[in-house]
Amino acid sequence: MTGGKRKDAPSSGQQNGGKKKKTGNSGKWKTPHHQGKQLDLIQPGDQGIWVTCARHKEAKALREVSQLFSQYLEKMYGIKETEDAGSEDGDVDDIEAAVQKEVAALSSKDKSDDEHRYFTPVKMNVDCLLFVRTKAPIEPLEFARRICADAKAREPGQLKCRYVNRLTPVTVIGKASEAGLLDVARKALSPIFKLIPPTETTAPKETEKEKSESSPNEEQAKSEGKAVATEEPETREYKPSTFAIRPQIRNHSNLKRDQVIVQTAGLVDQAFHKVNLTSPDYVILIDIYQTACGMSVVGRDWEELKKYNLSELYGVSTDEAKEKDS
Repeated sequence: MTGGKRKDAPSSGQQNGGKKKKTGNSGKWKTPHHQGKQLDLIQPGDQGIWVTCARHKEAKALREVSQLFSQYLEKMYGIKETEDAGSEDGDVDDIEAAVQKEVAALSSKDKSDDEHRYFTPVKMNVDCLLFVRTKAPIEPLEFARRICADAKAREPGQLKCRYVNRLTPVTVIGKASEAGLLDVARKALSPIFKLIPPTETTAPKETEKEKSESSPNEEQAKSEGKAVATEEPETREYKPSTFAIRPQIRNHSNLKRDQVIVQTAGLVDQAFHKVNLTSPDYVILIDIYQTACGMSVVGRDWEELKKYNLSELYGVSTDEAKEKDS
């Protein structure tokens, strides 16, 4: 038999043995690389348009919608956006690669060029979904509506999209929390609806954590006039109207659908505005994705325009054309 003692493990000079070394910055972004990544997320203060598309065709849909939006940027605002070299490459079929090429193209430009960029794609970790951040003077609501109205009318020269489905404008974006929902709702609804004034006892307050999670886009949004609308003065005259609420919640579990509807409707003074789920004058669109909450108010023709679904509008225009020819 050999000696009873086991050999000691060879010393490696490490004092902590098998303990893993703690790395990172306690969850805080410190490097310019990480700060750049944060800008690739949807942030409070953003405006833009949600785009749904065919499954596994996100990259192709991104190319289509980029071309369509550039066409209407020139058509509606007289602005011709400079094309990127990356946008001419038709071989990129992966959405992550497509967005990375877009970001790389942005990084290669100087600051003056970046200031004149009006559309920025934001990568989503959800199938069939894109978000395009817009910049002034683009007004997402009227921009999306005009595209869809022209699609229904078979506007000559309009670029047709094969993979793009629905466009959902977002005029105000904030944090997806109880306090954030009410803040976003007041900003988005006040131009159209008379609202019940907030009180100290009923208005949820932002937590210290939410206050500390400030967005790099919020101050910029204020300077650009985005998503900072305040409540209308009490002297404003409001017209009686009806409304419905249509929430969409993705990759988020804190706010529930019924809660979102009840809290949003509770802000509206229903002495002036009544709920009508079948034929409302206005539809309040609420989109919650991860930590972001976006909202806009569309008119009665939202239903007539197939809820801004381009693929359905193309079908309607084709059917109407056949009826005229017959």
